[in-house]
Amino acid sequence: MKTMYRILVLLGLFAIGVSCSDESLSPEYEYNGPIPAIAEGPSEAQKICYELYQKYDHHVYYTLSGDEALRTNVWKIQVNNFWYLPEDTFPLEAADDATSEVFLRLLRAFYGALPVETVKATVIKRQVLVKANLWEDVLSDYGFWVPEFYSIAYTREAQQGAVYWGEMDDEIGPQPDVWKYSICLSFFTTRVMSHFVSDVPLPTEFAQVSRGLYFGELSDEEQFDAMMEMVDMDTGEINMDFLMERGFIHPYPYLMATSEYYQYEDIGSFATWVACHPLTERQESLDAYPLVKKKYELTLEFYKKYLKIDLEEFCKFWTNVTVE
Repeated sequence: MKTMYRILVLLGLFAIGVSCSDESLSPEYEYNGPIPAIAEGPSEAQKICYELYQKYDHHVYYTLSGDEALRTNVWKIQVNNFWYLPEDTFPLEAADDATSEVFLRLLRAFYGALPVETVKATVIKRQVLVKANLWEDVLSDYGFWVPEFYSIAYTREAQQGAVYWGEMDDEIGPQPDVWKYSICLSFFTTRVMSHFVSDVPLPTEFAQVSRGLYFGELSDEEQFDAMMEMVDMDTGEINMDFLMERGFIHPYPYLMATSEYYQYEDIGSFATWVACHPLTERQESLDAYPLVKKKYELTLEFYKKYLKIDLEEFCKFWTNVTVE
């Protein structure tokens, strides 16, 4: 028994000695920044990346390719998530410098018009510019309902804090309208994703406006009839009257969201609609469709209350921004 007691005492003293020894436990230096590190300059594009890192802690890259481009802050994007893309999409090719610089200037302008804390708190921290269009084949298969602007921003990796900006290719060049819409859609949607943010509640009141009208809330027979009425299967043309009568301004949230799930897809589409189209272009729809007007009003209220963003004021700025 005494022997056991001495052993326990010695082990205790050893533990105390170890806990008091800073040299044996603490590393001399521990790096907690982005990987790879974001340096300042020398190119204008790299200077913008550094500025976004310093101001918002966003990790924006335009020179990454292969496995480096697939890396996230938690591990790595799985290539099998992109099963619909041609095999030669991978390894990913880094963006072209000239197009990247123009896009990054626009991204900086977008963030600069929003409250700093609102931008810093977004789930999208890591942004990678690449040549590949990561939505390309999705559009060809489901072009009648997947937003055309998704050909630029791939945000399915929001849970890992990553977004991909595609078609950053000098042969394609700047696409200002597509970029402006896509930047808004990516930010305004992911910034209110209830799965990954804690400072914004569910837009419950907003989602109740179209309760029972979402595609996912219909019976199988009703879904078939709705699809036939919403889409001209020969031309792919969308019946916007059908959507707006039900309180939707785009088919994607109508099909993807419900009053209980993925409400951020719906409210994010409204925020983007407001930001990218002057009120004069939207007024006719607001006057003609009561459910659209109600959801519009709730969208303004929601983003102003929780994110400190006045969407109508932002629209006046954003619709007049140009790229060079």
